[in-house]
Amino acid sequence: MAAEEALVSKRAGKLRKGRFAASLAVRASAVGRHSPRVVLAFPGGNSQPFESGEIARTARRAVILGESLAPGTGVEPWIYTARAHRLPHLRPADAAEWIEDWAVVPPPSLLTRDAPPDNRLLESAERYGLFESADAAEAIRTITAGLPEDGVPTLVLFHIWAPMFDDPTLADQLEAASGANAFWQFLGDPDLTHVVWHLDELRAEAPHLTNVGFYRGWNMPQGTPEYFLFRGALKPFARWLRQPKN
Repeated sequence: MAAEEALVSKRAGKLRKGRFAASLAVRASAVGRHSPRVVLAFPGGNSQPFESGEIARTARRAVILGESLAPGTGVEPWIYTARAHRLPHLRPADAAEWIEDWAVVPPPSLLTRDAPPDNRLLESAERYGLFESADAAEAIRTITAGLPEDGVPTLVLFHIWAPMFDDPTLADQLEAASGANAFWQFLGDPDLTHVVWHLDELRAEAPHLTNVGFYRGWNMPQGTPEYFLFRGALKPFARWLRQPKN
């Protein structure tokens, strides 16, 4: 229990640390005036990014960025496996606890008596079909279908992970979602065959597909100033917001 509390306290400190960098990036990008909705989607097909802390870092940055873009609204999180599953709302006030519940796989203990109880992620493993597959196209379809038609632009921070193989239906689903008032900002380090590495070619075939970006610097080495990470993720979204909409 003491170890759990220490982890939550440490994550809370990191949340406070990133707020200034996110605020500067939002100001430099001039996107805050739109008060966009922020959605976070991350894959549940493999345990490794949970064990390494990659998903936890993405969740922490997402809630920090969301609070700077639209204070008080929080982030709408999804985990996608064969289907997309909406998770409890992610807000700054309880973000550290949320990350421990949903964004990490606790390290195993050598002694069974010291084994930590399952967090909410592992408790949901069977129900969500965790650590089996991750269908990004299905996640895009489900998230798009659930977006409110209220005129508020949505920034979807969509995390992808290296061993995910390219699915030809993903490009089709991105085209189907091109008319939505949402920008799909892909993050992470996918396999080189993944469609997000070929967005220029995709846009050559479908010039109307302007609401998709891939930020390659999201997983920069530890110690990289977070301002650059937030700024890099916001630049394509800012360009899209400036474009005339039909």
